[in-house]
Amino acid sequence: MWLKKLVGLSMLITLIGMNAIVLAGFFGPDKSKSAFDLAQVAVAPPVVQLSADPAEVTAGNFSALSWNVTGEVTNCTASGDWEGSKTPFGSESTGRLASEGTKYYTLNCENTAGKSQPATIAVTVKPASAVQTPTATPTPTPTQTPVATPSAPNVVYCGGATPCYGPREIAGHASAGNCWGWNGNRVINISGLDTGYHKTKTGIGSIEVGGVCGKNLAGSLDGSISAEGQTRDHNTSTKTNADRNMIPYFVGYYDSNKP
Repeated sequence: MWLKKLVGLSMLITLIGMNAIVLAGFFGPDKSKSAFDLAQVAVAPPVVQLSADPAEVTAGNFSALSWNVTGEVTNCTASGDWEGSKTPFGSESTGRLASEGTKYYTLNCENTAGKSQPATIAVTVKPASAVQTPTATPTPTPTQTPVATPSAPNVVYCGGATPCYGPREIAGHASAGNCWGWNGNRVINISGLDTGYHKTKTGIGSIEVGGVCGKNLAGSLDGSISAEGQTRDHNTSTKTNADRNMIPYFVGYYDSNKP
């Protein structure tokens, strides 16, 4: 009799133990996710690239700043010799650099993972060349010299002003986020002008890429090219073809003859 009770007790203990193992496996934590799966959701801070063209100018000229940010971006902020909030990519003029010395332009961006390493570019402003008064030289004695074959003339574009761009280079900036056009002898970054050019309260914040990017901007500036077919949504002040509206978005000079 006692042997039957002992066998029954052993079977009961074994059954309870097996049920406990099954329940623990069913309700236990999911360990199927590997370290690689968890690493997939990690977000790295953004990486900023900033350049200036040219990096050295004479006093009274301009340089064009260009930048691009890799990775997720929540905001970008400029500091140093420029300021304000910036888009994750774009181009912008330094404006006329009148004083000699070195200008420093820094761009910081951030996302949920933190801030990027700041990107800084320096633009050196050299003094303008002094005009030298020519001095008289003695008239040389004529000598017999061989006739040289004339060489091709050294072609100067944009009257020697820098940076200088031609139609082919401007055509390379033909998207809504990277849109250039020319206004007279100036190259304008329309992507930067977009916010000031359109009335934000109407909800129109895009440009007619086919009408302005890589093209003469005269039609857009005088109001004959619309934003989504509505010329009334252009700010009147920025339609005016004046320096006060164009200089902040100036990136260089234009010469239609430059290849």
